[in-house]
Amino acid sequence: MLSLASVALFSQLTLQQPQEDKPRNPDGCSFEQVEFTTDFAAGRLHHCEREQEGQFKLYLKPEKEDINPSPWYAFAVENMADESKTFTITLFANKGISRYKPKRSSIGEDMWHPIPFSEGDGWLKFEVTLPAKEKEIIAGQEIIDNVHYIEWLSSLIKEPERSKVISLGVSSEGRNLAALEHTVPSSDKWLILIGRQHPPEVTGAIALLHFGEILFSDEKYVSEFRKQYNILLVPNMNPDGVYHGNWRLTAAGVDMNRDWKNQTLPETQALAKYLTKLTKGGGKIEFAIDFHSTHRNVFYTMPKGYEPSSGVPLRNPQRVYNWIEEIAEMVDSVELDYQPGAHPDSGVFKQFITDKFAAHAVTYEVSDSEERDNIKRVAEAALISLINRLD
Repeated sequence: MLSLASVALFSQLTLQQPQEDKPRNPDGCSFEQVEFTTDFAAGRLHHCEREQEGQFKLYLKPEKEDINPSPWYAFAVENMADESKTFTITLFANKGISRYKPKRSSIGEDMWHPIPFSEGDGWLKFEVTLPAKEKEIIAGQEIIDNVHYIEWLSSLIKEPERSKVISLGVSSEGRNLAALEHTVPSSDKWLILIGRQHPPEVTGAIALLHFGEILFSDEKYVSEFRKQYNILLVPNMNPDGVYHGNWRLTAAGVDMNRDWKNQTLPETQALAKYLTKLTKGGGKIEFAIDFHSTHRNVFYTMPKGYEPSSGVPLRNPQRVYNWIEEIAEMVDSVELDYQPGAHPDSGVFKQFITDKFAAHAVTYEVSDSEERDNIKRVAEAALISLINRLD
């Protein structure tokens, strides 16, 4: 049961959207028989054109032109007619249009269903049939918005004397950086988990959600682990980007996972400040995981034998590789890979953690198209193996 202080903070954190910030609908997307809207969190669509009766061109545009091919889209389509209608929709983007396959969901439901589609260079085409006066959401992946994260974090609290929802700070637009902080006074060891630096990377978000749900469950092996380890869980590092349906960047137009060296963003500054204070107070970061999505299941690690720029050697240097090998053995039906690499000037989170705190850090990438049950199987295996290896 949450304390009064936690309830008050929960109420504060749920006010994710600044009062002056209202979602806007795309240009030219209201027609006599159909309307395309984006007036909800994570909605994204730039403008529309009618090709001919029942056929429409919908255009996607990133927050900045020089961006990788991550064309996120999420919009509602409403049949305005008095009878059932089929609409043919062609999405256009300048690059990588099919990274996120179209899915549909009824308003107010959490079930998402794939839509058959065809594709070509810079376009993706599909049909949607709707009953009279009905509306559905079309999106590239499931929508997991900011409010969902706040509610989810609060639902994880099983031990209010040790766990609480906190705010690390605020984003560029004033949204809270909500986190779950689990502390054990007798321990100096910390596990750090973050996610959603890049808004459309939803399969990575699903992995983090499942990982976190098991980690804070009543299962004996995790409840015992929570008696020995401090945990910081920050599932949504980029709430502005998530809210606006950005392809990759923050509201300030910066790729957060290239900002950890210079820390120009309030979001990276807030977490870096927390971690620095933690370690100056005697805490030791033992392991950090940053959840993402890409075209395959891959763990990006630091190279074997890497020496952090701090001059402090990594503790238990083989730990991360044994961890990945055991995960692969536990879920051998799912194709997994790992790729070591050091990029001191890149500003990525794993490099920052390794160099600054001499701790193991991994970028946990989930395939955009991975089956959801497989995502959860790998996440559970990752947690079980990690607990076995964190002493």
